Amino acid sequence: MYATISADIVSSTSLSEVETIELKQYIEEQLKILETSYPNFWGRLIKGDYIECVIPDASNAFRIALIIKNSIKAFKVNKTADSKPFYTYGARIAIGIGNMRIVDREQGIMDGEAIYLSGRSITKLGSLNKGALTIETANVNLSQSLRVIAVLTDAILNDATPKQSQVIYYKLLGYKESEIAEKMKIYQSGVNNHSSSAKWYCIEEALNYFEQIKFEDYE
Repeated sequence: MYATISADIVSSTSLSEVETIELKQYIEEQLKILETSYPNFWGRLIKGDYIECVIPDASNAFRIALIIKNSIKAFKVNKTADSKPFYTYGARIAIGIGNMRIVDREQGIMDGEAIYLSGRSITKLGSLNKGALTIETANVNLSQSLRVIAVLTDAILNDATPKQSQVIYYKLLGYKESEIAEKMKIYQSGVNNHSSSAKWYCIEEALNYFEQIKFEDYE
């Protein structure tokens, strides 16, 4: 069972020209990191502020979506009234879970149920006040449960500061707190404080719930 991610960067037009270029390069680096961490992952940045990803193992989709969201929230920009939605939400993200008819990286083609689900869902997200993360499958009951998990996790992440988002990002990638402290050049106690303040324990519970689902049972 495949999963796809459709994401658009919130308020990307509020960024300066330099920030926009740096963010594009930064996102492309993040996609390369994900390619290294997850076999057969394929992610691309199109139109400058829209991300599409295909994940062969649907159980990895939620973690990858959170990695993308937190990596963008951790990106440093000049804080202005116009850029506030950017550093609050980072990206609006929809996960689609289903079959794929064509996944052809050489030809640049993603086609199938999963990408249709994520593509349609992201257009339905609407007002950011109602959340910036959703999950859709072909199974109505499963979708309802996953949307609840998504919106509650999203609400927690939207309250995180850039530094807290950076800590969450590294934790999602599997780094230990001592390693995160070294990377961020802060004390390990600071990493622990950021982790606690960002309610990592809640995020971890949501991930554990999602990653134990046997999606093939819902085909």
